[in-house]
Amino acid sequence: MSKYALLLKQLEESLLPYLKEEQAKDLLTEQLAKLKKEFIKNEFKVKRTIQDKQITKQILEHTITELKIQSENLKHQKALTEEQTAFKEQLFANVSHELRTPLHGILGMSHLLENSTLDKEQRGYTEIIRSSADNLLIIINDLLNLSKINAGKTLLLNEPFSFENLLTDLNGVLTFKAKGKGLNLVITNPPNMPKFLMGDRTRLYQILINLLNNAIKFTEKGYIALNVYVLRKNESTIDCQFEIKDTGIGIKTGQLNSVFDSFTQLLDSKKENSLEGVGLGLNIVKKLVQLMNGKIKVKSKVGQGTTFSLNLSFDIPAASAIKNLTLHKSAIVIPTAWQDKKILLIEDNEANLVYAQNLFAGGHITLDIAKNLSIAYHKVGQQLYDCILSDVKLPDGNGFELIAKLRGDHSAINQRTPIMVLTASANDKEADYAKKLNVQSYIGKPFPPQLIISEMKKIFKDNNVTISSLQTMQRPAKNRSPEPYFAHLEKNFKNKPSLQIEMFEIFLNQLPMAIKQMGKGLAENDLKVFHYDAHRIKSTINIIGLPKLKPLITKMDEFCYKKINIDQLPELYTQFKMQAEKDIKIILARKEELLVAS
Repeated sequence: MSKYALLLKQLEESLLPYLKEEQAKDLLTEQLAKLKKEFIKNEFKVKRTIQDKQITKQILEHTITELKIQSENLKHQKALTEEQTAFKEQLFANVSHELRTPLHGILGMSHLLENSTLDKEQRGYTEIIRSSADNLLIIINDLLNLSKINAGKTLLLNEPFSFENLLTDLNGVLTFKAKGKGLNLVITNPPNMPKFLMGDRTRLYQILINLLNNAIKFTEKGYIALNVYVLRKNESTIDCQFEIKDTGIGIKTGQLNSVFDSFTQLLDSKKENSLEGVGLGLNIVKKLVQLMNGKIKVKSKVGQGTTFSLNLSFDIPAASAIKNLTLHKSAIVIPTAWQDKKILLIEDNEANLVYAQNLFAGGHITLDIAKNLSIAYHKVGQQLYDCILSDVKLPDGNGFELIAKLRGDHSAINQRTPIMVLTASANDKEADYAKKLNVQSYIGKPFPPQLIISEMKKIFKDNNVTISSLQTMQRPAKNRSPEPYFAHLEKNFKNKPSLQIEMFEIFLNQLPMAIKQMGKGLAENDLKVFHYDAHRIKSTINIIGLPKLKPLITKMDEFCYKKINIDQLPELYTQFKMQAEKDIKIILARKEELLVAS
C-alpha cells in the first residue's frame, strides 16, 4: 500500500464517527472523494517523476559512454591525421628533393651549353631543354602544392614574354613525339599577332602543353593542330583564341560534362580495359584558365576527334619593357667589384659543382669546394670567407648543423660571414629555420643563374667590410695590364658576335636619350630625373665594359644615390658626354668588324 493510500485510510477511520451524522456525512464524503482523487493524482506524478529521473539518468549514462567512445575515436583519428600529415610532408619533401636535384643539373648544364660554341641547330635544342626544364620546375611546384591552386592562392606573373618563342618551344618539344606516332603537328601563328605579350608565360605554356599532349595521346592517325586567332586588338590589349584540334578517338557525349573534373580518366574505345592518364591535367588546365580570367570549352565526336577552344586576354608590353627583357636574358654579369672575393661552396653533387665553377669562372673569384661537412668544418676554421654557399643534405650530415655551430660560436672566424642556403628540399618550415639562424638567402634548387647573382649582390651590398676589402688594405695592389676595350662584353658573349652587335645597338639607342634626360635633370635641378637615366645607362655600360665611361657613370650614380657631392655632377656630366662621343666611334668601328667577320 502506498503512503498516499495509507494516509487516506487513516483519515477515513478518524472521520468515521462524523460520517454517522446526517448533516456532515454528505459534505465529508464529497471532500474525501476529492482528496482521494488528489492523492491518486499526486501519487501518479511522484511515480512519473521517479521514472523520468531514472530514464534521464539512463540517457545521461548512455550519452556519457558514447561521448567517451567518440572522444577516444577522435583522439585516434587525430593521431592518424597527424601521422598522415607528417608522412605526406616528408613524402613531398623527399619527392621535391629527388625531382629538383636532377632538374637543377639539367638547368645548369643547359646554361653552360648556351654559353659554349654551338651551331644554330644545337642552340635551338639547348633552348628547348632549358625552356622545358624551367616550365617543369614550376609545374612540379604546383603539383607539390596542389592545395594552393584549389584554395586560389596561386599567383600569376605579369611580365613580358616572347609569344613566338613559346610556340617554337611547343613545336620543338612535341614534334618528335607526334612524328613517333606518325602524326602531323601543325602550329599556326597569325601575322597580326604581337611578337611579345604581357602575362604568365609558364601558365600559358602549361595549359597548351597539357592540351596538346592529350591530343597526341588519344590520336592514332591524322593530325594535331594548334591554331591561334586574334579576336580583338588595340595598342595596349589583345583578345586571343587558342584552338587545339585533333583527329583522335573523341570523347563520348556523356563524358563531356565531366572531362575537367579531378581524376577523371578517359577510356580508350580501342582498348576497353586501359585507362589513359591520371586525370589531373585537364582539371589543372581549367583552374589555370579561370585564374587567368579566361574561358575554355570542348566539343567532340567519337571516332572523329576533339576540339578545345580557349579564350584569353593579354596586355601588349611597351617597347621599353621588351628591350629590358632582351637585356636581362642576354648576359649574366658578375660585377668587377667581386674580384678576389673568396667563396666557400659546400656541395656534393658533381653537376652542381661544374655549374657553379663555370658560373663564377670569369669573375676572378676564388671558389673553395667542400664535398661534405667534415671538409667544410676544416675550411671554415682555417679561412675567412666573403660568403658561404651551402647545400642542406650532405653525405655526412645536414648543412644546418654547420650553420648553427658557426652562428653560435663567438670565437669562430666565420661567425658573421653571409650564408646562402641552396637546397632541393625547399619548404616553408626550413626557410623559417634558416631565418632564425640569420641565413641571408634561402634558395630552392634548381635556380636560374641570374637569381644567385642577384642574391649575392644584395649580400655584398649589405656587407661592405669583407675579407677581400681587408686584404686589399693589408697588401699593395697588383699591377694589372689594362684589359682590351670590350674585354667584358667578349667574355660574356664569347663566340656570339650577333649578341655583341645587338648589345651595341641597344647601347647606341639608349645613350642619346640618357644624355638628354640627364642634361634636363641638371638644368631643372631635378636629381630624380638625372639619377633615373644615369642608373639605367649604367647597367648597359657595365655589360659592355667601356672602361672610360664606367667610372664616370658609377660616380654620378653613387653621388645621386647617396645625395653627396652634388656640385660635382655638372663637371662629371660634361666629361661623360665628351667620352661618350669617343666611345660611339669605337663601338661603330667594332660593330663593322663583327658584321664583316660574320
